[in-house]
Amino acid sequence: MMKQFSKGIYSLALSLVLVIVAGISPAAASNLLRVLVKEDSNTKMSVAVTQPSTLQVAGQQSRRLDPGQWYTLSINSAYRITPSNNGLVQVGSNLYPGEIELRPWNNKAIAVNVLSLEEYLRSVVPSEMPASWHMDALMAQAVAARSYAINTQRQRKWGQAPYDLVSDTRDQVYKGFYRYDPQTGRAIALIHSRSDQAVASTAGYMLRPGFKGYYRARLPRNWISWGGGYMPVSDGQHLDQEMTQQMAQSGWNWVQILAWWYRDEPIKNK
Repeated sequence: MMKQFSKGIYSLALSLVLVIVAGISPAAASNLLRVLVKEDSNTKMSVAVTQPSTLQVAGQQSRRLDPGQWYTLSINSAYRITPSNNGLVQVGSNLYPGEIELRPWNNKAIAVNVLSLEEYLRSVVPSEMPASWHMDALMAQAVAARSYAINTQRQRKWGQAPYDLVSDTRDQVYKGFYRYDPQTGRAIALIHSRSDQAVASTAGYMLRPGFKGYYRARLPRNWISWGGGYMPVSDGQHLDQEMTQQMAQSGWNWVQILAWWYRDEPIKNK
């Protein structure tokens, strides 16, 4: 079943044709994540696309999805939506890069975003830390978030579920690239050029094995004398985001910040 877009949503679909995904190295692109972005007890789910896309259905011939309309799918088998030209897929109010898989799971219909690690981080970093914060704080956040994502995927936190991470605070907040506002008929960007820069500048860097990249907005603090002042004691496992901003404003670079919180410097994967 398909429904026509309203004029505002149709304009949004056309305008998002101009979205350009930042360049990603082949090595980064090969590291794919599966992120649960929606689950619903309803057996149907509506999607839309900003570029011509291919809908693959298990055991059936693929079909074309076009911008400018909603497609309501009965989730009784596995679907995979692959946009062309860096297009985005809208599920609910949010628009996601990469591919979307729809399937039944545990008596629910779920939507899973399949995308590269670096694309994922473009949304996670500004969702977890204000993009207006100091660049070295954002870069430290990017490395912590990258390490958390990789470790969570490797350790199969969600067991046999058909996804590696969830998109809320049970893992890391991931909202996709845009959110559609029906009141204004416009798309609100959920990514930012400053956090994009932090992700790109630290590409390939992560914490050494054994450091999972945990972080919190504010940690319980015990203080020690340090350089004529005081610094919070690190537990070696968590980054304090508020204090990271203060450290960056005081002249600490992102490597020094990470080394303080995790008691080891980040490394770059080859």
